[in-house]
Amino acid sequence: MRHYSRTEWDRVFDSVLGERLGPSVGQEYDEVSAVQLYTLGARKQVDDRVYHYARAGAALVAPCTYRLAVNADLQSATTWGMALAAPGIAVGDRICNVTHANYGLPVATSVALNELVGGWIEIWGAANAFAWRRIVANSASVLGVPATITITVDRPFNFLVAAGAGVVALHRNIYYNVQQMGALPTYQSANGVPPVPVANGSFFWLQTWGPCYIASQLGNPGAVADFRDVYAGAGGALLSLTDAYAAAAHVSPQRVGYIMGMSTNGDGNNDVMLQLAP
Repeated sequence: MRHYSRTEWDRVFDSVLGERLGPSVGQEYDEVSAVQLYTLGARKQVDDRVYHYARAGAALVAPCTYRLAVNADLQSATTWGMALAAPGIAVGDRICNVTHANYGLPVATSVALNELVGGWIEIWGAANAFAWRRIVANSASVLGVPATITITVDRPFNFLVAAGAGVVALHRNIYYNVQQMGALPTYQSANGVPPVPVANGSFFWLQTWGPCYIASQLGNPGAVADFRDVYAGAGGALLSLTDAYAAAAHVSPQRVGYIMGMSTNGDGNNDVMLQLAP
C-alpha cells in the first residue's frame, strides 16, 4: 500500500477545499481590501467558521451582514456558449483559445488578465466527449480586442476538438461577482454571508460555513415542531420549508443550513449553522 507524502496530501486538500489560510494571515476576516491579496476562493478558517476570498460585484450595504449574498454571474447555455478558436485542442493540451467571453452582456465587454482564474471551462466534443477543467490563467481582451482569449487549465484535455467544432462555455469563479440577493431568490443561489459592508470591486472574506445570524423573511425558523433546516428567502433572508411552500407552490428552495439552538412552538431561532462551502 502506497502512502502519500505531506506534499501530496497538501495538494489533495488544496484541490478539494481551496488554498488554506490560518486566521492570522494578512487580511483578517472582517477587513476589506481595495486590491486583491489572495486567489479568489482561497479558504480561511477562523475557529469553526469558514470563509472564502471574494470580490464584491456591487456594493454590499446594510443589512448585508445578516443576509445571504449570491453569485450574480449569469450562467446559461444561451449566454455562455462560444466557439473554440484555432488551433483547437489536441490530447495532452492544457491551453486553448476561445471566442470572447461575454457573461450574458454585449460582446464588447472586457476580460482582464487572469480574471477567470479559479473558474471553470467546459468543452463538448464529438461523440459526447466532455471535459470540465479548472482555469488557472487567461489572457486579456479589452472591449473585444483581441476577439479570442487564451485559457490555461489545471489538467490536460483527453480528447481532440477541431477549431470551430464543439461547444465551449466559461464560468468565472463563483466568488468573483458577489452581490446582495434580489427581492426574491427566483433564479439566484446564495453563496455566503458578508461579515462587513463592502464597496463595489473590493475584496473580502465571505462566510460560507459555520455559526452565524441571518434574519428571517417571515416567521422565525424553528417555530414549528420538527422543521430545523433553513432555506434562502427574499432579500437573502431565511425561510422555513413550510414558509417556502406557502410562498410558492411546487418550489425547490435552496437549503443553506440548520438552526443551531433549541426553539419552542411559536418562538423560532435565527442562530444558524451555515452549510454552503466547507
